[in-house]
Amino acid sequence: MKKKYILWGIFLLFVLFLFLVPHQNVKLTDLLNTYQGCSGEHWLGTDNLGRDLFALMVTGGQRTLIVVFLATAISFTGGTLLGMIGAYEGGLAKTVIQFIADFVTVIPSLIMALIFSALFGFSAPMAGVIFGIGNLGQYINLSDGLTAGIKEKDFISAEITIGLQKRTILFLHVFPNIVRQLLVYLGNNASSVVLQYAGLAFIGLGTDVTNPDWGTLLYQYRVYILTYPRLVICPIIAVCLLALFFHFAFDDSRIKETELTIYD
Repeated sequence: MKKKYILWGIFLLFVLFLFLVPHQNVKLTDLLNTYQGCSGEHWLGTDNLGRDLFALMVTGGQRTLIVVFLATAISFTGGTLLGMIGAYEGGLAKTVIQFIADFVTVIPSLIMALIFSALFGFSAPMAGVIFGIGNLGQYINLSDGLTAGIKEKDFISAEITIGLQKRTILFLHVFPNIVRQLLVYLGNNASSVVLQYAGLAFIGLGTDVTNPDWGTLLYQYRVYILTYPRLVICPIIAVCLLALFFHFAFDDSRIKETELTIYD
């Protein structure tokens, strides 16, 4: 548990650093100072256009975090709520919610991204919304299964018998019993979003050189892997570390597949 607190403390400092640290303008080019090494003026050096690599990395990190937070917030909140309602209500409500889950699950995120980018343009917030909608199905299915197990417990039957309101049962007695399992999946999902967004940016979807992403930087610098490896290594390390953080920060090896900690 202490290790997780340390991880989250480091992550919060990282977020504050990304959004508060002063850096150079990413649009500023200096063709007389290309491929500069690390220095006091350029902490990570400069790229092929003389742009400050540190500023590019910070901007890419901000955009990646926006995507992750939006995607996980939409999918976790919407999927958990729909899954709990479907499992608790059953009948038509469960059928409709399950259809939604199946529909968003069978459509690949890449296809959704292509459709939305064609209709509305592609940006970091739009990517977050796309990934959030695309991951709704997994949360719905997971929440549905966990809620169905909790619903069979005696204390839930007793609460239904005495006439407690449905929202009270769902939010005060069902949700606390399934949230740990859901958070483990959220960590894995957040890691996937980091990699998926970097992948989409790498192939050029929504590429905007004035608002660089880590994946975009990887694509632009791939030709310098042998001559200036620093340009490629920086975004690779950033993507890997952020993805690994979400995986380990939410991992709970104490949870077994059939484990249910009852809060009545």
